[in-house]
Amino acid sequence: IYPYTDFLSSEYFFAGAIKGDTLIDLSTGLAGFQLFPLCDIFSEIIVLKCDNSSIKELKQWLNQDADALDWTHLSQLTSELKGDRAKFKQEEETLKRKIKFILKCDFSKENLTYPVFLPKADCLISAYILNPACESTDACHRLLRKMSSMIKLGGTILLLGAFNSTFYFVGEEKYRLIAFDEQFLRKSVDEAGFVIKRLDVIKSKIRSRRVYFEHLWVLRAVKEKEL
Repeated sequence: IYPYTDFLSSEYFFAGAIKGDTLIDLSTGLAGFQLFPLCDIFSEIIVLKCDNSSIKELKQWLNQDADALDWTHLSQLTSELKGDRAKFKQEEETLKRKIKFILKCDFSKENLTYPVFLPKADCLISAYILNPACESTDACHRLLRKMSSMIKLGGTILLLGAFNSTFYFVGEEKYRLIAFDEQFLRKSVDEAGFVIKRLDVIKSKIRSRRVYFEHLWVLRAVKEKEL
């Protein structure tokens, strides 16, 4: 969880750099750490998932089902970094209240949420989706353009990912990750209509046979042109 502290305590959430009413979250699996620091900024959050199991698990958490995953460690860390660890329950309730919709998305569609058409959002955040979801760098480039179409002109995109990643394991199953570097990311973000305002790169501290990547990165960019 070490990148999370850098992400939350950085300048990404200060000085009004990110603002607006509506946030779209398009992140891998059940990643939830990226939503806690942003729920204070936006009044409405729309979560997109590409698999039914993630949708089911998230709804269980929202409904406080007995079988729901426990996100207490994330809410406690968020409240601690904000200055008061005791307010972690308040963090959870705030996030639950602001998640308005959970929708299935399909990366093969030009409109990821077809047949639902969403109004353009003020901000879109995507945590660790580009590496596992795209089968090639061309697919990665196309997905960034689709993300751009979901954001208002002048809106913000927040991206988290890994440079030069190759694989990860779930149980005994090995999965491929698409590998790309900083040069490719910068070019693709620019061609999707964004201007990069900040890019932080964190060298991997993980030495494991279960996953491989060289660096984690966090990017903030502003949409300055329609495609």
